[in-house]
Amino acid sequence: MSRQALALVLGAVALWFAGCGLKQGEKPVAKTEKGVGGVGVVDLDLVAKRLGRDIEMQNSVQERLSSLNARLATLQESLKRLYDEKKEKFGDDATDEELRELEATQERMDAQLRESKQKAQNELAAFRQALVDQFREQARPVLREVAAARGLSIIIPKNDGLLLTVDPAVEITDDVAAKMPAAISDPDEKPQKPAAAKPKKTRTETSSR
Repeated sequence: MSRQALALVLGAVALWFAGCGLKQGEKPVAKTEKGVGGVGVVDLDLVAKRLGRDIEMQNSVQERLSSLNARLATLQESLKRLYDEKKEKFGDDATDEELRELEATQERMDAQLRESKQKAQNELAAFRQALVDQFREQARPVLREVAAARGLSIIIPKNDGLLLTVDPAVEITDDVAAKMPAAISDPDEKPQKPAAAKPKKTRTETSSR
């Protein structure tokens, strides 16, 4: 079975690392006390970068990538072993029918490997998007708080690349970054899962003693 059947192309997906589509080198724009026209602009990519959340998400994606690549490598070795066993069973004097069976077997195994690689790529993409969605959800209440404090009724994400120019008066990235927590929960868990419940139980048990 051809070893070139598995190129482990997931490495290319690693280029997606920046948690929210980060734009490196982006510098914050000076802010003023009030937004113009009740509209604010926030760069969540820059917020994530300032808090170190981009690195945190990148590391999580890298770990998942390594796990998926290891899984694919194991599958490739398993398929190759099965193919070699069948080939050895037929021997050097394999009939035309046996050779055709070997060829069909290799085609099936190559197709299985390609399908597994595609599933792994989709899984990695979904994992990365889940991290981005989690970060956005955690930023949402902070965005509401900053918007209320500055009298804004609409917040537009700057990192979508739709805004060609932004008045510094509507920039709220600094305020949001100052209020966002730096830590992020386990990317495999929902933001509302047990992380917050455990400390409460511990404090209760400690105080009761």
